[in-house]
Amino acid sequence: MSTDNSKTPQYNRRQWLKSSGTAIGASLLPISITEAGASEKPAVAENTESPKFTSHFLTPAEYKFVDELTETIIPADSHSGGAKAARVADYVDQVLRESVDDTRRTDFREGLRLLDLMARHKSGKSFVDSSPAERIAVLTILSQNISKTEFTEVRFFREIRQLTIRGYYTSKIGIHEDLDYRGNRILNEFVGCDDPPEMHKG
Repeated sequence: MSTDNSKTPQYNRRQWLKSSGTAIGASLLPISITEAGASEKPAVAENTESPKFTSHFLTPAEYKFVDELTETIIPADSHSGGAKAARVADYVDQVLRESVDDTRRTDFREGLRLLDLMARHKSGKSFVDSSPAERIAVLTILSQNISKTEFTEVRFFREIRQLTIRGYYTSKIGIHEDLDYRGNRILNEFVGCDDPPEMHKG
């Protein structure tokens, strides 16, 4: 019995990255997150510790959230490690820590909160506690509405996606394992190509 790998959440990192910038689909955000947010409990619990937490801007709970979120965007596969292995969360924290734009940092935290509210609304669980398929379902809603920048959560998704891609593909894992870049190497001989026979015809 054959398996349709296109329905597997982590089937193809590159396909996800390509499809996450698609035009608006027919679906709308499940609820008005901004309106619902005021009555909801805080999305990120502050007592969650991460064993590799080294950041200075993100709290341990936020760091774990970002770690799981970026891994959902670029998961590990049979070819190379994902965002976790590349420590993309460290990169995200560094960018935010060094930013002089306080609004950007405030909006980032608000984006985390709203994304968590979306996950809770859709599956009844926090984003961190959701399954890979449930996480992707939430991100797919955002990607299908990527041009609706009046939503804070959409603007957040656009930024975290860009930061994840930039952080991953400037890391050792992203460059050498995923892209198979080997750097400049000395060739013992020049391997050229033969001219087509017609090139030598008078």
